[in-house]
Amino acid sequence: MKKITAKHLAMSYTGVFLGAGFVSGQELWQFFACFGPIGLLGFLGTAVLFFYINYANLRMIQVTGVEDMGRLMTRGEKPALRAVVTFMQCLLLFGVSVIMIAGAASLFNQLLGIPPWIAGLVFTVIVSLVALLGLQGLVAVFSMLVPATTVVAVILAAAALVRGDFRFAVPNGSVSPLMPNWIIGFITYAAYNLFGTISVLVPTAKLMEGEKTVRRGLGLGSGLLILLAWSMIAAMAVFPAVGLTELPMAQLAGDLHPALEAGYGILMGMGMFSACLAAMTAVVNQVALRWRKAAVHHKPFTTVMLFAAYGLSLLGFGNLIGVVYPVFGYASIPFLICLVCNWRKVKKTGTL
Repeated sequence: MKKITAKHLAMSYTGVFLGAGFVSGQELWQFFACFGPIGLLGFLGTAVLFFYINYANLRMIQVTGVEDMGRLMTRGEKPALRAVVTFMQCLLLFGVSVIMIAGAASLFNQLLGIPPWIAGLVFTVIVSLVALLGLQGLVAVFSMLVPATTVVAVILAAAALVRGDFRFAVPNGSVSPLMPNWIIGFITYAAYNLFGTISVLVPTAKLMEGEKTVRRGLGLGSGLLILLAWSMIAAMAVFPAVGLTELPMAQLAGDLHPALEAGYGILMGMGMFSACLAAMTAVVNQVALRWRKAAVHHKPFTTVMLFAAYGLSLLGFGNLIGVVYPVFGYASIPFLICLVCNWRKVKKTGTL
């Protein structure tokens, strides 16, 4: 099989973290931009954690050959605890589906004036139909639109900064009581992102040649992430009023020009579709591996899961991000600490 270069790893690593919540600006607003310019330092802290923990994970896999995330994120022989890790990762992915449905409802309400509950229902039905037809190849097609959306986001951010004369407004302050300051914000943001996505890069570990490729690839990817996030955080810190909306970057685009809002909204909607479908597909497949009835009744189980996600999505996009993600951030911290401890052991002994 073809080896993965540092450039390939950088692109994959960057893509792992660029979901619709990121490009919508809602995550970056709640965890960073609401605190003002200090949010830029906060994301730098997040990027450092992203780099170190992904480096530890990939190198540990290369050295030991172990790819079971339950084993890598727990200490000792604890099957029950490993099951908890798997359950939490499935629950987080289910939460991603809920949040993407809520985000799509807010997006189409903002662009077309459709009531959120109707927009969310239509979005859920479309995702259900595609999932039941087995057209999972569309996920890859739509995922290609996320980088395009990100490029547009950087351009919009640059235009906003120029328009605002690079003057930062007075910070709004914490959006959620679960994130009282910028330090807690960047730690919880890093934790839930790492816990939910760290397994995505696992298959790449054995296709890379040594430590240098891992270090260079993650370094390049981290630089790109910082560039993208800083652009958006700075733009929202200059115009904090957009943070009061469900989709800050879409609102910012609309303030610059209505056509930009529509174009950015379409790309963002497709990103939400692919994220929702991919997350739900992963959840269903994981559950089916452990529960025979879910495997036998795959289609009705998928439908029930999606409409359960729709029901929860009625709580609202911004509200969900402000509660679901921080909770998972706090809950996942012990498992990430275990992973780091395991890596320190592997560096000394060569085994877990």
